[in-house]
Amino acid sequence: MRRRALTAWGGPPSAPADALELSPIKAIELQASRLADVVSLAQGIPSFDTPEPIKRYVMQKIAEGACAKYSLTPGLPQLRELLSEALLSEGMRYDPDGEIIVTCGAIEAISATLLACVKPGDEVLVTSPTYASYLPAIRLAGATPRFVPLNEDANFDLDPEAIGKAITRRTRAILLCNPNNPTGTVYSVAETERMMALAARAGLLVITDEVYKDFIYSSEPPGNPARLPEYRDRVVRVCSFSKAYGMTGWRVGFLHAARARATAILKVHDALVTCAPVVSQYAAIAALECGGPFIAQFREAFRQRRASIIERLDALPDIFDYQKPNASYFAFPRVKDTVPMARDSRALANDILERARVALVPGIAFGPTGESHLRFCYARELADIGLAFDRLTDYFAGRRPRTYSLPAPAAPAPRAGAPRAAGLWALHTLARLSLRRSRPRIVAIAGGRGKTVLKRTLTELLGASLRVRSNPLSYNTEVGLGFAILDTDFDRRRPVSIVRGFARALWHVIRRDPADVLILELGVRRAHDMRRLLRVVHPDIAVVTPLAPSYAEDHGSLSTLRGELAELIAFMRGRALAVCVDDGALAELATAPRTHRFGKHDLVERDGRPHLRVGGQDYALGREVVGDSSVYALLASVIVARELGVDDEHLRQFLAG
Repeated sequence: MRRRALTAWGGPPSAPADALELSPIKAIELQASRLADVVSLAQGIPSFDTPEPIKRYVMQKIAEGACAKYSLTPGLPQLRELLSEALLSEGMRYDPDGEIIVTCGAIEAISATLLACVKPGDEVLVTSPTYASYLPAIRLAGATPRFVPLNEDANFDLDPEAIGKAITRRTRAILLCNPNNPTGTVYSVAETERMMALAARAGLLVITDEVYKDFIYSSEPPGNPARLPEYRDRVVRVCSFSKAYGMTGWRVGFLHAARARATAILKVHDALVTCAPVVSQYAAIAALECGGPFIAQFREAFRQRRASIIERLDALPDIFDYQKPNASYFAFPRVKDTVPMARDSRALANDILERARVALVPGIAFGPTGESHLRFCYARELADIGLAFDRLTDYFAGRRPRTYSLPAPAAPAPRAGAPRAAGLWALHTLARLSLRRSRPRIVAIAGGRGKTVLKRTLTELLGASLRVRSNPLSYNTEVGLGFAILDTDFDRRRPVSIVRGFARALWHVIRRDPADVLILELGVRRAHDMRRLLRVVHPDIAVVTPLAPSYAEDHGSLSTLRGELAELIAFMRGRALAVCVDDGALAELATAPRTHRFGKHDLVERDGRPHLRVGGQDYALGREVVGDSSVYALLASVIVARELGVDDEHLRQFLAG
């Protein structure tokens, strides 16, 4: 085991933000979101929802109007008092007025602490492996992260000797995650006390991130610098409600520190965010008052999942060595050297994602000594863990990679009540009658990314030579589609509005729609939504844009959306269809005749100028292009315009700007 400090990956840049990159953990999830049927053991998001008592309490506070204004910058007094009582019960005495700050999650607490306590050019010691998001936070403060290896032979415990050797005249702080992410280690009391003695001699601040403190499975007490009164002035302890209570989306945490230190941090916290979201602070109050039983339930579930993942790792002894995680919900096995790409965890993780459809985080994301490891998150359901390891077993056995097709559609949504069903039937009947009488060419837009830009671009391009009516709503499901076709709307809660809306719809049918082209956006959220929409409208041309996740981890809804788009693509067989093939899952479906496959590869350079290549023709591009969505919108608009017979010279003039 190497005992010397590992040099950081580059010094501080001239502008700290220049060195920031998207977290490798978030990057692997984003990559996974573009593939079909991925099982993710990557990002550390618990599978549990926020407990109902917390949600009910927050709803009550919203109804009372208690969440509409800023709180005091350090947080709601009631919350800080509850936190102070909880800390006192754990042997830590901190004044709620001046020593506790409620923050926007743990990472804001860490960032504010670093900005307040280190200067550009300073060094901050971090363990290797350690949580990947610490590095950009350190660099944002203008400081340099300097890696110190954990003692892997002692289950990744602290190595005070290595820490001592790493300290230089520029070292100002040590940043620790305890329990550790990614290793699941709980640092021992003995090594923690040795580390604090070193920090005191060198005059260092110790920032300890304890977001996984509620998920410890061993009987050994963890080392906790904040419990050592002699070091109180040099410790900032950071905690979060995200993991313990299934509240990752609420973004609320807290820190506590000695008064002088907390005062300095509070000024940065105020500059960054003013205060933590008040609605989330009330959720934290409810969590402290009634969330204890839920933590116990979550901990027991994670204990069972840990047992499952250990059992599956044990079944692959030729592939993995591992240290048993004693806390958190991560395992960090080493890949044996006999495995191809074992020494390149990034390449291995990418290959597993592409061929086995399992998302894992490469060990190198957590520091130099993380190389040759993979991080597994077992906060997922047991079924997901089992499915992931079934696929990994096939992958490492060298079996032929399976073709992971689109998942079977989920069960249909519950049927509407009788009044709503009657209203839908009437609305759709009028919509179909209107289309039969007016017979406009129908262009349907579906997918995820860039639909609004495409609709605007297409309307502008076609409007110069055709009568175009564009979808007045941004998202059309069953009701919205009827509204868009009939150019009407109404408030479904008001009978008078409903009567007037249907009257406008009937008049629209009688007078006939004068549009040559009707552009409709097809919105789908649940299984079988597309089938219901296609009963109302039969597009002449359809454009399918690439998918994009709405949340950090969105695999379930993305799978549903892919299934719905597959239904649209199948329906359009023999009709004009444009599909963005930059989305790999959609590219596999875009094989029928009359399917135009477009993507960023169609933007090419000619004589120093950008051109679009569509249908074997090159079009000089003089219009401003801002982002990928603009490129997709221009390509799809030209494809649709050519299908509708728009003059080629008009296309060239439009694209020239």
